[in-house]
Amino acid sequence: MVAFVLPASLTAATAPVPTDPRVRVRQVPERIAAAVRYSGRWSASAYRRHLTELEAAIGRAGLVATGLPRYARFDPPFTPWFLRRNEVVQDVVWPGEG
Repeated sequence: MVAFVLPASLTAATAPVPTDPRVRVRQVPERIAAAVRYSGRWSASAYRRHLTELEAAIGRAGLVATGLPRYARFDPPFTPWFLRRNEVVQDVVWPGEG
């Protein structure tokens, strides 16, 4: 699955209509997430390493992780490895809110 974030000025009703019937526009409920950004090629080992870093930071901040972590890759494959931007993202809540 691939997801795109639309600008705040658009809603599900005002978003461009996809030309491919397999593409759906849907509104996802607002949530708070913690993320760690890193550069380089995406790999499972880099993801795990940065997820561990993110989990530690979430714990230090006193937050509670909710749901499954996810990754984000922002650049096309022809971008040089050292310019690529990646993130590991984890939804979080304050203790007692989850």
